[in-house]
Amino acid sequence: MLSNLEILFSRLHDAQFASLLIEPLLLYGLLFGVLFFAVGHYMGQPKCRTAALIVIAVCSLCVNPYVSLRKKAMTRELTNRPSDAMIIKEQQQRRIDTTWVYYSLAIVAVLSLISGGKIAQFSDYAIIGGGIGIIFLSAWLHMKDAEIYHRELVQRAVPVR
Repeated sequence: MLSNLEILFSRLHDAQFASLLIEPLLLYGLLFGVLFFAVGHYMGQPKCRTAALIVIAVCSLCVNPYVSLRKKAMTRELTNRPSDAMIIKEQQQRRIDTTWVYYSLAIVAVLSLISGGKIAQFSDYAIIGGGIGIIFLSAWLHMKDAEIYHRELVQRAVPVR
């Protein structure tokens, strides 16, 4: 058991493994954060709402270490899979190009935490609507990663007869 823990802790220093640990926060962390925020908002539970906003902000800000770890791991990926180099680079660029969306959600979550009145009401609806959109974006980005690393998931177009 201790040898497995040593292996785990040694692999935490590997950029590729660390990025795989962070990636679910961008999908499932935001999913549960937005879900609990909507429930807390609907039921008028300020503690649930506050906790959900903190989860949303933290999970959104995890995009920075995630992208930087992927960038570090990319050189090894390109040497291990030279035939897929173009699509791996395209996916990395997609991830970089969409980081602003996560930062925007984090800013709106912090704004909702510290503000009141009309600004808080607007940011609440922005978090619910924008959060749902970002969850779909995260799922789509995850699907694109899965298509690269799990070829059996790629759906082939059926030829027309």
